[in-house]
Amino acid sequence: MPRRTFVTRAVASAAAVAFLASPASAVAAPDPAPAGGPDTGRGSAAVQALPGAVRPADKITPGAKRAFTARGTTDFWLRFADKPDLSAAEGITDWAERGQYVYDTLHAAAESAQKKAVADLEKSGTDYTSYWATNAILVEDGSLDLATDLAADAQVLEVRPTTRHALEEPETTDVAAPSAAADSTYGIEAINADDMWGLGFTGDGVVVAGLDTGVERAHSTLIVQYRGADSGSNYNWFDATGSGITTPRDDNGHGTHTMGTMVGSDDGTTNIGVAPGAQWIAANGCADTCADAALVASGQWLLAPTRIDGTVADPTKRPNIVNNSWGLSLSSDPFMEDVIAAWEAAGIFSTWSNGNDGELGCESSGSPGSRQASYSVGAFGPSGAIAPWSSRGPGQSGTVKPDIAAPGGAVYSAVPGGGYEEWSGTSMAAPHVAGAVALLWDAVPELVGDVPRTRAILDDSAVDRDNTSCGGTADDNNVWGEGKLDVLAAYNLAQAQAFDTTTVPTISGAEYKVGTPLTAAVDTWSPAATFTYQWRRDAGDGDGAKMISGATKPTYTPQGADAGKTLTVTVVGSADGRTPTSTTSTATPVVAIGDLAASVPQISGTVRVGSTLRALSGSWTSGTQFTYQWYADGAAISGATGFSFTPSATQRGKRLTVRLTGTRTGFTTASRTSAASATVASGVFAQSAPVIIGLATPGATLSVSRPQSTPVPASVAYRWKLDGRSISGATGTSLGVRSSWRGHTITVSATVSKTGYTTRTVTSDAAKVGSSYSASSVPTITGTTRVGSSLRASVGRWSPTPSFSYRWYADGLPISGATSSTYALTGAEYGKKITVSVRTYRSGYGTATRRSSATGAVLTPAMKFPGNDNTAWLVGPDSVPAVNYIAQAGSAECFWERYSPSEVLLANDVGRGQRMFKVQSSDYFIWSSSSCGTWTKYYPGMTTTRASTAANGVYVIDDHLERGVYTTAGPKDPNDPCWYAFYKGFYGRDGIVSQGAATEARTVTMPSGAIGFETVGCVWKRVG
Repeated sequence: MPRRTFVTRAVASAAAVAFLASPASAVAAPDPAPAGGPDTGRGSAAVQALPGAVRPADKITPGAKRAFTARGTTDFWLRFADKPDLSAAEGITDWAERGQYVYDTLHAAAESAQKKAVADLEKSGTDYTSYWATNAILVEDGSLDLATDLAADAQVLEVRPTTRHALEEPETTDVAAPSAAADSTYGIEAINADDMWGLGFTGDGVVVAGLDTGVERAHSTLIVQYRGADSGSNYNWFDATGSGITTPRDDNGHGTHTMGTMVGSDDGTTNIGVAPGAQWIAANGCADTCADAALVASGQWLLAPTRIDGTVADPTKRPNIVNNSWGLSLSSDPFMEDVIAAWEAAGIFSTWSNGNDGELGCESSGSPGSRQASYSVGAFGPSGAIAPWSSRGPGQSGTVKPDIAAPGGAVYSAVPGGGYEEWSGTSMAAPHVAGAVALLWDAVPELVGDVPRTRAILDDSAVDRDNTSCGGTADDNNVWGEGKLDVLAAYNLAQAQAFDTTTVPTISGAEYKVGTPLTAAVDTWSPAATFTYQWRRDAGDGDGAKMISGATKPTYTPQGADAGKTLTVTVVGSADGRTPTSTTSTATPVVAIGDLAASVPQISGTVRVGSTLRALSGSWTSGTQFTYQWYADGAAISGATGFSFTPSATQRGKRLTVRLTGTRTGFTTASRTSAASATVASGVFAQSAPVIIGLATPGATLSVSRPQSTPVPASVAYRWKLDGRSISGATGTSLGVRSSWRGHTITVSATVSKTGYTTRTVTSDAAKVGSSYSASSVPTITGTTRVGSSLRASVGRWSPTPSFSYRWYADGLPISGATSSTYALTGAEYGKKITVSVRTYRSGYGTATRRSSATGAVLTPAMKFPGNDNTAWLVGPDSVPAVNYIAQAGSAECFWERYSPSEVLLANDVGRGQRMFKVQSSDYFIWSSSSCGTWTKYYPGMTTTRASTAANGVYVIDDHLERGVYTTAGPKDPNDPCWYAFYKGFYGRDGIVSQGAATEARTVTMPSGAIGFETVGCVWKRVG
């Protein structure tokens, strides 16, 4: 088995895919065999592969190609295109919920995008590690051929080589013991951190992390602040080397020095840490050589720390701040940018050293610090002057870099072995900013997790330094950035931006019970604010209040899941120039169970034996789940416990009722019984007329062919007649024609009977007795027996030549309106066998009716194309015509996309189960993933119409699914809503009539204009 590392399984989300094409043409794939026999035929769709799209080999970067050329086999990265939208995280005020949301969303996207690549790697036996935080896979010791094969996956964006980054190497200085007169390092005083201490803010409650070389846990200035000092290293230490180091260690010193600057206490005489009240955790991503895999693994761990053994990830234990004093010199490489974005989405503030290459002049910033996404720090020394080695901007796309400047020259801090040294570098400057953010977040809790606002406050409060030698302005330039860090000024600015007055929201309602609306009211703030809302429920189990998904309006109606729990609402107030601030209401009383709204059901349908009846629920509380019991004259009918019921002969003459019992979590149970139906009448046979087969000429024998009736009769009686009068003794299935009957007409009647049904008699068309043809033939059928194809009846040789009439049959039943010599097969004939009868007429000659042999079972349509990760299909009558297509993806995720002639994405979709989409005549080409299987032209009637859905799939209303009112019990996890939509057409989001997300049980009525329904994650059943 290959060694692998991967994530806990999560629900998948939509993924953006890269496009590929190969010049090969394509043909329709064989179908699964329908009931009744194997399908060995092939379709005939002429589809054309689109040339000119990206080939798999083109996804391999030049650097990766060089690595393969030099080494033959090498480690490489598979990077995937899907970058999930994490913007919703910003609106989540609860720290734990926000981290969990980011974790779950990234997990889902990675699992979806990487599924095929993981399967291919498992099959090949190659070692690999999958990363969800950056949506990438590190493949170990792979070949160029393997990389090319993997790049054929449409979701692979590129193949990149592995790289190694570097620490921003500091300059060290041997120093004498600090003067006893000095209370703090110059850096602490330069940024006014000591003044913050004087106000009582030391970083208490804030957790900082170092992504560095590690930390010496036992150092006296750091031992107390380690978050695992009492609890141990689970969730507090990550060994990226994989060598089993179970407690923080630092064999280099760089990580210990930077951590000392962030949170160190004192050396006995001198305070060295900016935020000595904060706690620290660490990941040694640079313990060896800052390998990219170690850095990515560390960045991922910081989003969701794990136990020492790598299990049980917990995003609630992520740090507030991460310091990064490493990078690539003179670079704008986007490495780690998606991880940085994920950190920010999760509310983590990251600081970055800007580089130590300032003596090379302008544009010397190193990445990631040089990137727009990074908050990078330049360095000044004890004199207050910018350090000559502090890298200058501009950075990516002309961005001013650094963002800010902090003490970085001759910084006194801890080193392994229990000692202290002065080191210089932007590596020493960045932790000053990290510590300052810890102080600021301690002092202004409203800023915790608000990375953009915190950056803005640091920028706006920095002390301007005019140096435009590398561009910029006096107050924002490529030497100093926004200026010198001043945490006291930042605090004062934050205070000035605080609301003058705030109020706590109150919750009111007629009753605190499920189903009764509650309203949150907020008294006026000063200045006036706009508010966002988030409702939460608390089970009182000590786990705290949990966010209620989708409950983000002033009014909230308690759901079933709220019964027995209390509710709170948190509001976030915002105003121009003010720090967004949240306040939370007091808890409501315990929410009581609600009263289930109920109504009397109605019985729909014709009340007779053999006719299906349905119990229409009427108006109940949305989401009510039903059980059913049908009754006949008040007595329960055994087994009649469903939405529908078909009376049998036992119920003939009786009146029916149905009792519905409705249940819904959080509500009382209610039962209602319908009014009694009319007396159950006798059933009615569905029986087509029999057909006389043979030549009506003296001496010949005629036979009767009776199409099968519904239901199957208990008895069938035949009666042959001559000119409408019964022929004595002629009650069998055949009749010999007498010469005396020449010129007369013969008919045959079939009488079907069954207990509980009205006896029915049907009579054939008349056959006239006359002369015999000198030549006659049994008809044959030519053509392809596929839905959508045409069949032709060949009558053969007749002499003399008569006129002909035709009748087509499917499994022996006449097809309505099919009375010509050709017939185009519809979806209703799928899986059935076809015959045709030919009836002749010529003056003086006997009527002849001959029936063909049956065809094989009708197969799926010929028009089809395969989903293919590597091929896009041109749209047109000679390739993929503009019609509706259907595919069965099963449990796999199926993607499709439509493109314009200018190759602009017009629409796309992703999902599991049965899939549908309509190719438009204006489309230039379309693409579908291999996971979809084969797309087949849609024809109605190929399946039995149902009154329930699977958990995932797209359905055509009135074909796959009955039209009506449907209910779902909701998703398994209320925090993972299911989604549904009604469509007016299957061509993308523009075809949606209405849609919604269900966190709990729900009832919906199909809109009159809807022709389709999709469900993602919930089973729906018809109730009305």
